[in-house]
Amino acid sequence: MRTHPISIPTALAVVAALALTACTSGPAAGDRDTAEADTATADARTPFSAYWDAMYGVYDDDAEIADRERVERLVADCMAAEGFDYIPVDQHPPKAVTPYMDGYGTEDWAAAHGYGAFPTDEETRQMDEQVASEDPNQDYVDSLSESEQGAYYAALESPGPDNDALLKMKNGEMPAYDWEASGCRGRSQHAVTGDDPTQSERYAPLVAAMNALQQDQAADPAMVPIEAAWADCMADAGYADLPTRQSAVDSVFDQSTRYWDSGNSDEPSDALRDDWRDYEIEVAVADFRCGEAVDYDAKALVVQTARENRFIDDNRAELDEMLAEIAQGG
Repeated sequence: MRTHPISIPTALAVVAALALTACTSGPAAGDRDTAEADTATADARTPFSAYWDAMYGVYDDDAEIADRERVERLVADCMAAEGFDYIPVDQHPPKAVTPYMDGYGTEDWAAAHGYGAFPTDEETRQMDEQVASEDPNQDYVDSLSESEQGAYYAALESPGPDNDALLKMKNGEMPAYDWEASGCRGRSQHAVTGDDPTQSERYAPLVAAMNALQQDQAADPAMVPIEAAWADCMADAGYADLPTRQSAVDSVFDQSTRYWDSGNSDEPSDALRDDWRDYEIEVAVADFRCGEAVDYDAKALVVQTARENRFIDDNRAELDEMLAEIAQGG
């Protein structure tokens, strides 16, 4: 669901800007990729960024909260019509500010938290404080019988996916979003944000392909020398069994996976979790240092930029058609 309906002038401006870029002379493809990657390194933007902005809107705290509050009021009215009580959930972020994420993305953060896979009790408490306030409807839901609770959630958000839908999702087939089949919440969100072409049958495959392009970058041949340089550095640091950067993260989570797959039914002991966390921090710090040493992020960004540019070149007509439809309000 698109967070904000984008204004027509904004979307058209994006379409025009992208079309202008395609029509004007510029650097050769390789130079363009490197130049755009340099820019993206500074502001965390890539060739897809302009499309994401047009598709999902540029985030604005006040507008987001206002829209969510409107949705909550509509949900309450809808649920009342269905015979249920519903208290609109406060959409303002909690006032408590916790230090857990301070310095995220630095070596100091990695040395303190690793990847965040096995937080301490105190870290978990801090993270919980950053989560939105508790649902004021929970006491009411708890007062309902089991069958009434089922009816409540069916009215609120519709039944979950059936077995066929779950199987398709497992195989990577994501069904198009249907607000009419998504209960009071879906109807209320639609009333506030309108139709979302990116979720339609017409454009859902295109959006899925855009997401897949980012998710499968590790398989791009251009990543091989980048991963190899990182792996050599990690081997020198004592981790010769990690061939890719993702494998470092996987090795951390594999610790708990192996524990549960071994048939354990009891929660892991504090000592075992401490061992997992010690390994996690050691790997995360080595990962960070090797990433810095081989300039992993900047080089991977060059690959990502080239991949996105190729995708845009191959799908420009459909992409611009989708943005034009967004600009027209779906």
